[in-house]
Amino acid sequence: MRSTILLSATLSLLQSSLSAQATWTQLAQTSSPSARAGTLGVSDGIGMLTFGGLVLNAPNTWSSELWRFDGANWTNLTPATTSPSPRDFYGAAWDIGRGRYILFGGRGTSTTANLGDTWEWDGTSWAQITSAVSPSPRQWPAMTYDLTLGKTVLFGGNTNLGGTSYVGDTWTWDGITWTQLAPATSPSIRARGFFSYDPTRLQAIYYGGRNSAGPLSDTWKWDGSNWTLLPTVTRPGSLGVGGLFAYGCTYDLTRDRHVIFGGTRTGATLNTIWEFDGIDWLQRATGPLPTRTGPSFCYVPTTGKNYCFGGFGSTFLGDTWQYQTNAPAAYANFGNGCAGASGVPTIRSSTGAWLGSPFRTECGNLDAFSLPILLFGFSDRKITRL
Repeated sequence: MRSTILLSATLSLLQSSLSAQATWTQLAQTSSPSARAGTLGVSDGIGMLTFGGLVLNAPNTWSSELWRFDGANWTNLTPATTSPSPRDFYGAAWDIGRGRYILFGGRGTSTTANLGDTWEWDGTSWAQITSAVSPSPRQWPAMTYDLTLGKTVLFGGNTNLGGTSYVGDTWTWDGITWTQLAPATSPSIRARGFFSYDPTRLQAIYYGGRNSAGPLSDTWKWDGSNWTLLPTVTRPGSLGVGGLFAYGCTYDLTRDRHVIFGGTRTGATLNTIWEFDGIDWLQRATGPLPTRTGPSFCYVPTTGKNYCFGGFGSTFLGDTWQYQTNAPAAYANFGNGCAGASGVPTIRSSTGAWLGSPFRTECGNLDAFSLPILLFGFSDRKITRL
């Protein structure tokens, strides 16, 4: 018995689909943080949080301010009492389970050592928390909250101010104690790469970074227990072997994409956008933003948009930008399959429907000895698959 499938995926009108890819929009602000670099963008669900940063480099001057951008306005959340010391190149993440902004380490005003302190922001005040065991003082670690573990994960970094002592350890933070993990596989020692966490697949992506030899160009997945190297054809940073660090990155839930913006490769600072669909990286056209390194960049669930602030190009930057589409494409399955020995066949897309990107279709519950046939019909209104 041969199973048959009659299903279709309906997309938005062609006129709308042509604008379905994300674009940059600069947002005018009457009040915002001063120009700065070396910060991170972390979403608390309702806005983008950014802490500290280097605001001047002659002489070096750091900030200890905490700001939130809600998609329309910046608000200075810095309390009048205790705050972490001024710094940049720190690690940060939002603990979804406990509603806390977690900050670790970074480079501060000391000329002799990196920082190794742990701080939490509860929405009102800062508290420094001491753990009997913790990661060594470092700058440029990557941090993200892992929904599988219910803990914050930290990876890598650089343990000296000269930028030559790289590490590749993996740690978790539960609000009380740091615990070092021993995954079976792990990326090589590195820093200045960052996590983007996919809450639908419960995994984080880490791209590139750098070590003492220069930029790296490998893509790794963290699944809550182990690291997996993902083979990709394209490598952000260049048309050759690639390699990129000090970029901004986030997971765009609306478009189901990991997004990297800006950063540095050997000999150049970039303003390019790269997007990872779970299989390979795709370079998007460069936007109107100036080139930059060390920006705050993250996706905010309540607005469904990505935001970028600041960074360093030819000078310190203090601009605020939005990256998203105003016309999301969509598809919908309809119709029923005929049951076979393996059950009723299923059909789904493993990717979003985006102009200029592959639209991958997966079929399930097919009989071992049946011959599945997939046909596509195109019009200016919809794509139909049979």
